[in-house]
Amino acid sequence: MKKLGWMIVAGSVAAWGAVAAGGEIRLLDDFSTVGRLGFFSNHDDGFQEDRYVSEGTVLLDFDLLSVGERWSLWSRFGLVVDLGKSIADNLPFSPKEMAYEFSPFVEYRRSGYLARFGWNHVCQHLIYKDHEEPWYVTAGSNAVPPDVYWNRIFLGAGRAEVRPEVFRETTFGDAPPRLLWYAEIGGYLQSFPGMDDDSLYGYNDWVADAKADLKLRLLAGAKWALFATSLTHVLLDGEDEFFAREQVQLEVAFASRGYGSSMYAGWHAVDEHPRDSKEGMVEFGAAFYY
Repeated sequence: MKKLGWMIVAGSVAAWGAVAAGGEIRLLDDFSTVGRLGFFSNHDDGFQEDRYVSEGTVLLDFDLLSVGERWSLWSRFGLVVDLGKSIADNLPFSPKEMAYEFSPFVEYRRSGYLARFGWNHVCQHLIYKDHEEPWYVTAGSNAVPPDVYWNRIFLGAGRAEVRPEVFRETTFGDAPPRLLWYAEIGGYLQSFPGMDDDSLYGYNDWVADAKADLKLRLLAGAKWALFATSLTHVLLDGEDEFFAREQVQLEVAFASRGYGSSMYAGWHAVDEHPRDSKEGMVEFGAAFYY
């Protein structure tokens, strides 16, 4: 609760400061979206192979309130759907789990960089396709918790190209940056108003985490650019144990009129997550952004 209170105070102070500086106030001034569809191979075991065949992601960002040219209040809605091995004869795969995200955050932009301060609320739910023997039950017990949610306060900073519309504009502009980066730290709330149980539910006891995304431009043409990407995530739990996740990718981005697209291939080199590990798996797919 104290963290949430400080978040509201900080956001209010920032907005008041921008208004006091004479910034113009605009409502619903902008939006952006990202869609991604990936497929997995090189599974480590039978359970992983049954769980992960394909994954689809959609992110929608709405600029709810802008003050001047630098301050804005955004709201993100996210949906991730994981498809696994089919349990029906006439389908190539079946939906196995879904995750929902709601994330309001304040963003400050200046000179090609941005900073963010906000709150993540994420729910993960397994899909019950077989009520007598669900796919996630092994030897009579749950291999993974069927429902998980968490609430997290975060602070991040990096290049403005973390926004998809900025990435599309600068990547194929006159002087695109060679290295793109974004770093974020988070703290997990142990309680949250309106919830009967703890704010962390589903056998997770996270305390804090840190993320670092790096994207290095290797080659570029008039209508395309090749990037090497590193996605790093480190989590700390209540017993002071660290869990690391590292994914490396090669991604080709393409210039399109009014939107952007890309194709990628990656490897989950390290994944110590106790519930959602994809360690060793190869992922390839395509994305679009606007």
